[in-house]
Order: sequence, then structure tokens, then C-alpha cells
Amino acid sequence: MSYTVFARKYRPQTFEEVVGQEATVTTLRNAIAQGRVAHAYLFAGPRGVGKTSIARILAKCLNCRQGTTDSPCDKCDSCRCISEGRDLDVIEIDGASNRSIDDVRTLRENVKYLPSRSRHKVYIIDEAHMLTKEAFNALLKTLEEPPPHVKFFFATTAPNKLPETILSRCQRFDFKNISLEDIVNRLQQITKKEGIKAEEEALRAIARYARGGLRDSQSLLDQLWAFSEDTVTVADVQGLLGAVPEEGVSALVERFIQKDAPGALKIVNETLKEGKDWATFIDQTLWYLRDLLVVSTCGYDQGLLENPWREAQLLKTQSQALSQETLMAMIQTLTEVKRKARDDFQQRVFLEMAVVKLATMDFRPLSEVLSRLEELEKRASAIGYRQSATGNQETKGGNPKAIRMTTEVTNSPPAGETPAREKIQYPPPKDIGGVWTQVLERMHREKLSTWSYLKEGRLRQDGEQELALEFPKDRPFPKKYLETNAQERTVVEECLTSVLGWRPRLKFTLYERVVPGEATPKDTLVEKKVAVATPDKGLAEKAVDLFNGQIQK
Repeated sequence: MSYTVFARKYRPQTFEEVVGQEATVTTLRNAIAQGRVAHAYLFAGPRGVGKTSIARILAKCLNCRQGTTDSPCDKCDSCRCISEGRDLDVIEIDGASNRSIDDVRTLRENVKYLPSRSRHKVYIIDEAHMLTKEAFNALLKTLEEPPPHVKFFFATTAPNKLPETILSRCQRFDFKNISLEDIVNRLQQITKKEGIKAEEEALRAIARYARGGLRDSQSLLDQLWAFSEDTVTVADVQGLLGAVPEEGVSALVERFIQKDAPGALKIVNETLKEGKDWATFIDQTLWYLRDLLVVSTCGYDQGLLENPWREAQLLKTQSQALSQETLMAMIQTLTEVKRKARDDFQQRVFLEMAVVKLATMDFRPLSEVLSRLEELEKRASAIGYRQSATGNQETKGGNPKAIRMTTEVTNSPPAGETPAREKIQYPPPKDIGGVWTQVLERMHREKLSTWSYLKEGRLRQDGEQELALEFPKDRPFPKKYLETNAQERTVVEECLTSVLGWRPRLKFTLYERVVPGEATPKDTLVEKKVAVATPDKGLAEKAVDLFNGQIQK
């Protein structure tokens, strides 16, 4: 005998058997009871939550031999044929393989014929978003004004891909993910009917893996029944799904708490060597951190934990060791890593980077940082007040031992002599030409674009701690660019600081270009221009100005 999988064997056949879609079921049953069934419905939602099943049930309600009812008998020929997918008047179309305009034209031609034996001819179009734009356009008129005996039921997982012209012609029902408790209850019913022994924790693990899809949970239970020897256990679920034992996840989080990066990497290495899936490992760690956040926020006994069988004392201890801000930062980091590594071949590298980051970073609560800043501000204000008060006393001839904050230093004189004060002296300026040559050479190596502007200038000492960067008046653009561009100016100042050994104050000026033949100050020019006799001085000067060059022998 052929074997029927659980997903088909336990497919809902009546509205009473539908799980987790109470709002949709109530609306459809009321519409049937009031005789207000629309000609087109759109069932949208994630996979495995009952869209096609409800479409079949609604077709039974309309074509049951007992008459139009919200509780079909599920025993007559019409109901049984619809359940088995072989009714001539209920046509199920796969939108992925019948998506062209020719397929829709065929459908449009067949619509005008009456049903063979039923009251209504029903078209159930699954994965409707796969139809082409041309196919949708060809269906518009028929969908808006179909014959009275025709009903259209569309099912899709991507309603955003349907044209608005189709959406406006249908009554839309959005299906939701089925809750964890509803899935567990349904799995318990199946195991009871099939005589399967299964741990409740294992059924909850199956429900979590299904992520709201009842069909996925039924398929996984079917696999586990063949995989396990006697009883379906949590270890069987972890082994089939490639999940990590609970102890491994809690041990990894403990390494985060202890700031033990080598230990965390060893856990990751052992886990991946056993063939565990890296994405499943991250998901388990995320849910574990989520439970720690719940315990830290609400406590252990609020019924909000994803895994209520976890050791209470361990969760409480770890949640006290990690602040809420730290837990949220950890969850955000792991979520970002999983998103980045989804389509990358280096998932292990991304995972190890995240683990090292979480085991080494010092996540401090924002409240603690703000409180420390406030404390520092108070200390700075107190110091400033004391310095101000001390300065006032000394100005008034008060305490001669008071400390003055000044840029001057006092040399201790011999006994009997008056103390002498002298200002702090900056290092004597070096040869300014040599300094500028070093700056240009370094800038040429490190940032050629900035060097192209600097090469037209010259450097001049303009005070004890000031330097002037001069450019010709007839070429002011480099001065304007470097003076207004804060980033470029910082680059130049840092380069000068590295050459001089102290940070100068830099200003930008313009100068009159020296006419060939005139003497130039030896202490200000970086390059000496040598004048030579030329047949046509006017032409030579124009060439020098045009190319920013110099005349050499």
C-alpha cells in the first residue's frame, strides 16, 4: 500500500479542523450563512498555514450535495473528489507552470461553460504571483465580471507582486503564522492517533523549527518518526536538524561573560567539526540571549521564555552578569553577522569574528557612561572654581604660596635673590627651506593630490610658533582650496608637525611673484630662481607664468 505523509493525511477537511486562522474562518462562514460569497478571493500569507486548504474547504461548502453550507458533509462524491483533487468543476492551477497569456486565454474560454455536475465552477490558482503581467491583464475583464457560476480563489505567498488591478477585484484575507502552542497541540493530536511516543520538549523544538508553518512541522515529525528508534527525543531533533545541544549554547554565552575569546573559539570549532549548521547555531544562540533578556527584564516565572525547560538558576545567574544593554548589543551583532554571511562562502570567518568581538568588547550601559561623564564634569567645574579663587587671591596680594595656572615657569634663584620668570621657549626653528623640502617629499609619497597644490607654494617663518604658507597672487586657487578645505589643511599641519617635532600655527597668504633678475630673500624662499638673459623677456615671462616654471641655465 502507498504511504501518505502526515502533511497530506492530516490536511484540514472542514473549517473546524483549520488551526490558527480564526478570523478568516469566521468571516467566510458568516458570508456563506448570509449568502454573500464573493466571486473572487485572495488568500495571502506564508507557506504551510492553510491557504489552499481553506480554498478547497470553501469549494466544498459551495458544491456539497447537501446544499450550500458552512459545514460540508465531507462524504458525498463532490466533497471527496474535491479533497482528492480530481473534481471536474474545481480546477486547481499552478501559477508557476501555467503563467503565460495563452494559459489564461484557455481559462477565459472555458469560463463560459457551465459546471458538469456542481452548482459552481471554482478556479483555485496557487502561487498566483508567478503569472506574467500579460496574463493578469488578459484576466482582468473576466475576473471583474465573471459568469454567476464561476468563483476565483487566488493563493500567494507574495501579494506585493500582484498588480493593483487584480488586488482591487478580490476580497483579500491575510493569513498569519500559526502560534507555537497551536502547532504543539496539533502535533500531540497526530502522535496520539498514530501511536507515536514523543517528548513534549521535542514537539516544542519541532514547532520552533517550523517557524509558524504547520505543514513544515508535520513533515519534520514524519521524518523523526522514521529516524528515532522508539521515542522522539530532543536529541533526535537536534541530530536531524544539525542543532547544537543546549549545553553548548550556554557554555558559549558563559565564555562571553568570562571574556574568554580562546574558549569561545574552541566551542565554535568543535561545533562546526561535528557538522552542525552555522546558521542554526546562530539562531540557537540568539534565542538563548533572548531568554536571558526576558529573565533580566521580567523575571523567570512570567511564561515568556521560548524554552521554559531551561535551568532556571543558570538563566538567572547569567542574566545578572549581563546588562540589558549588553544583551541587546549581542543580539544585534549576531543578527547582523547572519544577514551579511547569508550569501557568502566565508560564513565560518564571519561567525568567528562575531564570537571574538562578543568575548572581548566591554559593553557598558549607557546610564553608566552618562553618570561617569557627569562626574567628570563636576570635577572639572570644581577644579576650575578652585583655580579661579586661587588666582583672585594672588592678584589681591593674598596667599603668596597659591598655585597659579600660567604659561610661565619659575626658576628657583639662589637664596637672597629675587625670583626671575621666563617664558616657555619652543624649539628653535630649523632651516625653513630644508623643512619645506622634507614636507614636499613626504607629501609626494603619501598623498600626491595634496602635493600638487603644495608644490606651487613656499614656506616662511612668521613668528615664534607661526608659519606662513605663501602662494603667488596670480595663482590664488591652491591657497583658497587648502585654506577652506579642513581635511586638506589638517593633512598639511600634521605633516609639518611630524617634520618639526612641534605643532605650528599655520596661515595662508599670497605674495607678488619675483621678477627674474631681482634678488630674493635667502631665508624665505625654498627655491632660488636664476635669471638669465633672453632674446625676448616678455615672451619668457609669459611662458614662466603660463606653466608656473622657472628659468635655468
